[in-house]
Amino acid sequence: MKNKELLSILDQVYKVTGFDAQYYQPSTLKRRLERRLLATRSKNYREYLVYLKKNPLEYNKFLEALTINVTEFFRDKRIFHTLKRKILPDILEKTAANKKKRIRIWSIGCSKGQEPYSLAIILKEILKNRINRFQIIIHATDLNNSVIKQAKTARYEKSEIKNVPQKYLNKYFIKNNNNEFKIKNNIKKHVRFRQHDLIKGNSLGKFNLILCRNLFIFFTLELQKELIKKIHASLRKEGILVLGTSETVKYEDLFSCLSFSDHIYQKIT
Repeated sequence: MKNKELLSILDQVYKVTGFDAQYYQPSTLKRRLERRLLATRSKNYREYLVYLKKNPLEYNKFLEALTINVTEFFRDKRIFHTLKRKILPDILEKTAANKKKRIRIWSIGCSKGQEPYSLAIILKEILKNRINRFQIIIHATDLNNSVIKQAKTARYEKSEIKNVPQKYLNKYFIKNNNNEFKIKNNIKKHVRFRQHDLIKGNSLGKFNLILCRNLFIFFTLELQKELIKKIHASLRKEGILVLGTSETVKYEDLFSCLSFSDHIYQKIT
C-alpha cells in the first residue's frame, strides 16, 4: 500500500482505536473509505484526515463502514441445505455416540445475527423436541459492537426476513406492533453474542463447527494464512469449517474438502 495519505489515515485510526486496518485488501479499504469521504464532504484523503482529528465520533463511523458486512437469513440456501441434511446430523450423531451433550458452533462476523439464528432454527428443525437432550451453544461474534447490540434484540424488519420460509416465520418469529419480527426465545436462547476481534482476540475454546463466510475476501493473503491456522486450532477433532462461496482453503495438511461447491472443510490434524 503506497498511498501515503491513506496510510496516514490508517495510522491515526490505529493510534486512537487500536484497530489495525492495514490487513484489509487495498481495494476494500479505498471503496469503503470513499463512503466516508462522501458522508463528510471531504474532497480527498488529506481533508478527511483533518476532519477525523477534529471529530472524535468519526472514528466509530469509519470502523462501522469498514467492518459491517451484508448478511441475511439462510444466505446461500444450498449451503444451509447441506448443513441441514448432512453436516449437522453427522455432528449430532457423533456427539451422541461419544455419550456427550455439548455442541459448540462459532459464527464469525455474525453482523446482526441472521446466520447464527438460521443455524439455531435448523437445529430445532432437525431435533424438534429432542433438542433439550443436547447443550447447544452458538457463539456469534463480530468486531462491530453496534451490530452486536442489534443482534441481541433479535428484532428484524420485514425486508430483513424475506428469505425466511413462511413455515419458519410462523414457528419461530413473533410479529410485534411495530411491524417487526422477533425471534422466539426457544431459538434465541441457543445463541450468545459478543464483540470479538478475530485477528487479535483470544481463543474462545474448541468448536464442532465454525462458519467464517465472506470475511477472508477483505483480508490480505498473509492475514488469511494466519487466520486459517487460528481457526484450525479452534476446531475439535474432525471439526467442520464453512467458508464463503468465493473462498477456499489451500492447506491440505490441515483440512480435507468435504464439498468444493459448498466450500465446506474438515479438520484432519
